[in-house]
Amino acid sequence: MAKALGPWALGKRLRELREGAGWSGARLAEELGPGWRQSKIAKIETGARLPTVEEITAWAQAVGADVDRLLALRHKTSVMYTAWKERHDESGGPAAFQAELAVLESSCAMLGEYQPSLVPGLLQTPAYAREMIGPATNTIADGTAPEEIGQLVAAKVRRGGILYEGTRRIVHVMGEAGLRTRIGVQTVETLRGQLEHLAELATLPGHTFGVIPHSAVVPIPPVSGFVVYDQDLVGIDHAGGDLEITDPDQIARYSRWLDLLLAVAITGEDAAEFCRRVAGELAGDGTDVEPRKASEPR
Repeated sequence: MAKALGPWALGKRLRELREGAGWSGARLAEELGPGWRQSKIAKIETGARLPTVEEITAWAQAVGADVDRLLALRHKTSVMYTAWKERHDESGGPAAFQAELAVLESSCAMLGEYQPSLVPGLLQTPAYAREMIGPATNTIADGTAPEEIGQLVAAKVRRGGILYEGTRRIVHVMGEAGLRTRIGVQTVETLRGQLEHLAELATLPGHTFGVIPHSAVVPIPPVSGFVVYDQDLVGIDHAGGDLEITDPDQIARYSRWLDLLLAVAITGEDAAEFCRRVAGELAGDGTDVEPRKASEPR
C-alpha cells in the first residue's frame, strides 16, 4: 500500500454525510449550536482535528446517520491519530509508515486482503520484501532511500507478527499470478522461499489463506488489490496512492467481493500443497519447468 489510512478517513465520512444531507458547513454549525463554527467543521472534515465522542454523536444525530458505525470509525481513527501525527512530526520515513499500518491492523477484529498478482505485505518474507524494493521498481525514486530499505523490511516483518496471535480473523486471497511473478530483482530462490513461507502460513489458527488458480472462473471483473478493515474502512491500491473508502455501502460491496473470491480459492492444506507444487515447478530462469497444457488439471 502506498499510503496508510489516516485520521482524515473519519473526516471524509463526516463530510460525505453532511453533503448527503444537503447542508453547507455553516448550516451544520448552526444546527449543532453553541461551540460550533464553520472553521471547526472544516478542521474535523480535513482530519486536522479529532472530534470527541460527544461531537460525533451530535453530528450523527443532526444528519440522521448511524451513530454506532461512526463511533467505530472514530475508534480506529483515535488509535491511528497519534501514530500519524508522530510520523509527520518526526519524519519517520517508510519504516514509520509500516508502524502506522501496524497500529491500524491491531485495532481490527477482522482483516481481509485481496492481491491479484503479488504477495500481500503481511505475508512477505524479508528476502521477498527487500528484493521487491529498489531501482527496478522505482521505489527508491519514489522516496525510499537505499539506507532506509533495511528499516523498511524490518518494520514489515514486525507487522507480520499479527498473524501468529490468533486473536482476530485474518483473510488473504491472492491470484496464482502472485505465486509466479518476480518483482524487481527477485531471484527464483527468493520466490521459492516465499512460496514455502506461504505454505506454512496457510494453516495458521485464525488465518484463512486462499489462492485462485488460473483455471478458476473468477466471480468478479479484474480489480486492484484491496484491504478490508472490519466493516469501517477499505484501502484500494492504485498507482497514484491508496484510495480510502468509508461509505458503508461501498465497504459492504468489497466485503462481498472478498467472500466471492475466497469461495473460488483453494484454501488450507490444499493451498499449502499448491504453493509447494508451484515452487517445485520453477526453473532457474523463473519459468515453469514444463508448461502445462490448457486442459491439464492443476
